[in-house]
Amino acid sequence: MAHRLLTLFLATFVVTILVGCNQSSVAPEESDTDSDDAESECAVDGQCDSYNRCIDGDCATPPAMSGAATADTPVARIYDGDEVVARFYLELAISADEQRQGLMYRPSMLDDWGMLFIYDDDQELSFWMKNTLIPLDMIFVDATGEVVGVVHEAEPETTTPRNVGEPARYVLEINGGLAAKAGIDRGTTMSLEHVEESHQPTQ
Repeated sequence: MAHRLLTLFLATFVVTILVGCNQSSVAPEESDTDSDDAESECAVDGQCDSYNRCIDGDCATPPAMSGAATADTPVARIYDGDEVVARFYLELAISADEQRQGLMYRPSMLDDWGMLFIYDDDQELSFWMKNTLIPLDMIFVDATGEVVGVVHEAEPETTTPRNVGEPARYVLEINGGLAAKAGIDRGTTMSLEHVEESHQPTQ
């Protein structure tokens, strides 16, 4: 009888330990989830991993990849005379951090999207393709909205400086080959929609 009671006591003790262990293993998983949520929160793009951008306080896939346009999404229209030859939804790169990041690490970009770099005034600008994985056309535009030059199909992952030797206030980066296809060249012009007045061309 004593042997049976001892056996029952030991069995109960082992089950209690196992249940306790299983219960304690839940806490770290919940903690990991909380940590992931914390990491997805942001105030600026630099707090997000890889190519993700800080959108409404969360790190998210950039709209130029997801195609998530809204009624307020910035838009660039390119004109040859009075004719609109191209239209692109825009991601804006205005702050120094946004301009340093640019389109680096992105595996793709939609053809009806681009990234517009905006500076305070005309200056000779030079861009490279370090850590940039897709070929790009770089459209250099002066403060009046006139295209002063185009770099066509810049080669990915290269550090060669790209410029057009003319002062510009804006650089519009789009998928390589689209500028030639649309006829975007020196002398065409750009207008902007849903962009702050202080960043508008002076035309």
